[in-house]
Amino acid sequence: MMSDFAEIHEERSMTMRAMNHVRRLITIVSAVVLALPAAAMAGPPPASPPSGASMRTAMIDFIETLSEPQRAIAIAPINAPDRGRWTYLAGPRTGLRLGDLGDDSRSAFDHFLDHALSPMGRDRVREVLRVEPVENRGGGVRTGPGEYWIRIHGDPTTDESAWAWRLEGHHLVLNTAIVDERIVSVTPFFIGASPARHPKFGEPLAIEDQAATMFLASLDPMQAATAKGIGPAPGDIRSGTMPDVRAMEGSGLRGDRLTETQRAALEAIVFGLLDFWPEPSTGHLRGRWRAQDPARIDFGWAGAGSRSGPHYWRIDSPSLLIEFSNTSPSFDHAHLVLRTPGGEFPGR
Repeated sequence: MMSDFAEIHEERSMTMRAMNHVRRLITIVSAVVLALPAAAMAGPPPASPPSGASMRTAMIDFIETLSEPQRAIAIAPINAPDRGRWTYLAGPRTGLRLGDLGDDSRSAFDHFLDHALSPMGRDRVREVLRVEPVENRGGGVRTGPGEYWIRIHGDPTTDESAWAWRLEGHHLVLNTAIVDERIVSVTPFFIGASPARHPKFGEPLAIEDQAATMFLASLDPMQAATAKGIGPAPGDIRSGTMPDVRAMEGSGLRGDRLTETQRAALEAIVFGLLDFWPEPSTGHLRGRWRAQDPARIDFGWAGAGSRSGPHYWRIDSPSLLIEFSNTSPSFDHAHLVLRTPGGEFPGR
């Protein structure tokens, strides 16, 4: 258990790292009305070695802390029936409950997440768990920082050819698939927050929402009207929780209607979200984004014209889909999802 001083120091460190990320992302998005820094217009970063090997080693270290009954609960075949099932609704899942881990296992799993996510991603995950309300909703449905389940598909201790892992519960869904020690999928990825704005811990989903709002404000009246042509704000994200991504309804502002500078600003929002993971884990997604036809990229906005009211926005393309929704009746319940249409569950 951390001391009060250590907790305060960790909170301040997380806050500073998040603020630095916000500043960097807003600086790039602001370029739609100013000028993009040369670095933002540069080509893709140099190729990095795959991170699957170090992730596998860290996962094995975690598995070795588990008892045999715990291993039997946590590990399933790569093609197990629950392989493609996921949800962000509160309630028990298949797998090993985070709150049931002993100290050694919890420490080992935290160390694993240090390999699986970037430092910014780890901070954001901690932030989401901190604002998660501790509730007993009855019927075995509870919410809280311990109500998340670890599931491993395939056994990385015996077979390195193909395996996957997920951490799933209310307001956090992490999925990663590894084939031949290469990261081939990091989605479905979901984070949420209720309250959306916590009096002590801030607003966990503010980074992306602020950037999208700034992008909307930078559009000229015709572009903004087109972006808002996707219809009324839905009650939640539209893409669903099935293994295959549900097609979006209504068309917004196409990427080929944007200037080169505006497209770079939209790309900054996408790549800012991909910064949840180390670059080797998402390099293939960045490459696919840059290689696609701009005419197939779509930005849409619905609801209130600013963050001061219920609103929804999305960035939709054949390679990536990002949806944000804060449209609940209380306007205090935000959801953000990242999907990659096709191939999210290899081996299923």
